[in-house]
Amino acid sequence: MRVSLGEFVLDLEQRLLFLNDEEIAVEPKVMELLLYLHQCRGRYVTIEELHEHVWADRIVTDTAVRGTVKKLRVIFKDDDISAPSYIKSVPKRGYKLICESHPIAIEQPVPDVRLESESINAVLSPTKEKSNQHQPLIYIALFALLILGAAISYINEGWSFPSTKVTVSSVEELTEFKGEKTSVAVSRDGRYIAFTGRAFKSEHSQVYLYDKLEKTTRQLTTKEPHATFVRFAQNDKALIFTNSLTGNSSLKLLPLTVSDPESAMVTLLEGRYLIGEIQLGRTSSEVIIQLANAPQSKLMLYAIDLEGYQETRLVAVSQSDEFIVSASTSPDRTRLVTLNLQAGRTQLVLHDLATQQETRLIDGTMPLKKVVWRNNNELLLLNNSSIRLFNIKERKEYVVYENHGALINMIESDHQGGLVVIKKSQQRAERLYIERSFSGDGAVSKVIDTRPEIASMMYDPQDKDLKWVRILKDDRNSLGSFNVKTKHIDVYYQSESRLEFLDVSKDHKWMLFKENYRLAVYSVERQKVYYLTASFNSSSDGVFYQDDKYILYGVQVGGKWEIQRYDLATEVSDVFLAGYRSIRPTSQGYVVAGETGELAYLDSHLGVAQALNHRIGLEPITRWHVREDQIVWSTYDHLKSYIHHFDLNRRHYHVTEDFFLSLYPRISVDSNAARVVHLSVQINDAALQQVNFK
Repeated sequence: MRVSLGEFVLDLEQRLLFLNDEEIAVEPKVMELLLYLHQCRGRYVTIEELHEHVWADRIVTDTAVRGTVKKLRVIFKDDDISAPSYIKSVPKRGYKLICESHPIAIEQPVPDVRLESESINAVLSPTKEKSNQHQPLIYIALFALLILGAAISYINEGWSFPSTKVTVSSVEELTEFKGEKTSVAVSRDGRYIAFTGRAFKSEHSQVYLYDKLEKTTRQLTTKEPHATFVRFAQNDKALIFTNSLTGNSSLKLLPLTVSDPESAMVTLLEGRYLIGEIQLGRTSSEVIIQLANAPQSKLMLYAIDLEGYQETRLVAVSQSDEFIVSASTSPDRTRLVTLNLQAGRTQLVLHDLATQQETRLIDGTMPLKKVVWRNNNELLLLNNSSIRLFNIKERKEYVVYENHGALINMIESDHQGGLVVIKKSQQRAERLYIERSFSGDGAVSKVIDTRPEIASMMYDPQDKDLKWVRILKDDRNSLGSFNVKTKHIDVYYQSESRLEFLDVSKDHKWMLFKENYRLAVYSVERQKVYYLTASFNSSSDGVFYQDDKYILYGVQVGGKWEIQRYDLATEVSDVFLAGYRSIRPTSQGYVVAGETGELAYLDSHLGVAQALNHRIGLEPITRWHVREDQIVWSTYDHLKSYIHHFDLNRRHYHVTEDFFLSLYPRISVDSNAARVVHLSVQINDAALQQVNFK
């Protein structure tokens, strides 16, 4: 998204400044300052606030802050402090961006559905067709520009290294494609492979040990609620594993020196909010885990002493939109590499465990799923298309193994230069869409027959035979409508980015969604997308309001949440309600959710909040709806999902639960709050494979 700043143009997503269509050189910290001032335009920003938000990664003096402001003034040629045109400063109040600013709309190319494969042509049809005889030439030109843009982007982002195919010497099948497998660990000698998984959807995930020499698999646990991540420890004399349950996670130790490890199992941590991956620690008696201790805290890396049970935080995130996706400890235990995600950008960061020094190895847009060390100088990176080898010293990366169909979803070093991988039997598990009734016991009332590429489904506000769907095929997302009777799909919007479908206007003219981390609305008539939030803003969700004239949505500004109202006619947002991150209109007022999801009722947007003593889920795959005076929302703990139903008038509450895959939490509720539709995913059988390199 681009905005005007007086005579200048600021690209919020690319973080670039232009004057007369020419890019202006701006230092990174000066650009961060400008972006924050633009975010807080209309009010003064104190030096203390700039320290907290722009210089959160380091400690600097007030003089340094003022010096950066001066550099920004020089760029704007804003020399007259007594009559500034861009940045106004007032003693003890701070700085304010005062220049005129408004969004610059960018036309989106209409997707050419004819380019889809023959199979998808059978079910997908464009809503409108262009009759321009020069359209093929336009698309060829657009395609060329996209290729050129991608090449320039890769060069700018440090991904310009040539991808060199390296022949894999052999691939060995270790197990059959039977049952779900979620994580894998390998002993130092490469003989034993531990993994977590289950054979059936109704079972609980347990810990297993595979012996490569004997070619046998042994089940080590039988009663765990949700064994998720596993790691060898104490010189391979023990296994450490997690039960990753939201709100009640645990970390346990299985000794491998006894005949029945489960009988001698030790609980290291319990009752924690969420525990994620496990990595080797700095010593043989230490492991490093992802740990979050509160509902709104991020997963950070902690060292756990296996002898004294002490925990020490090693790596934390510094930004509100930053997440540690994966981590891996070097074979010599001196360094740690983390795979971070921030505002749609992938960052690979090297941490020296002795000096605490950090080095950013990669900062780009190419998505990555997992990182492991091959040796002390090389990393192996997994994404949906390949496994890549990254040389730390040379800062070069090469493709070493193709990941066709994104079937490999987990990798682990075998400590011999190769990999053990978890490979799924199919790219996407078999899936059904289930309708449940809120009357009675909430049993399944209907199974909706759909296409396998439909990734999510929503009710239409009026037509019972029409559903609104997100389609995922060949790593491309589409938004459209699906006729339940005819099985016909109309596609309206397509994107290479991740999409979350949120709402549709009653007249079907507008679609509200999230594209990566940005809230957006698409005009079906104009075939144009409008972005409501910038890439660096944290936003929640949104809903159409007052006969679809407005959109109410939550956004974080200056570290505080507020509800803004977007006028679809004027394309302007204003503050509607401060202090809340999400909102839904009711027949007489509003239901709002606070920063941590706590619900309250307001009889007007200026009314006094009445606490409802319930909390919604805030994860991207959870949903909440208000129909008249019925509140319905979903939560999950990775083992099970829950549908909560609350009657605002009678204050009556009940909950329906099922296994996580059986009741996927991305729910939709019909206009009468009588039925809910959700995805039900079957087990995706997976196998263990050994990949050896030359």
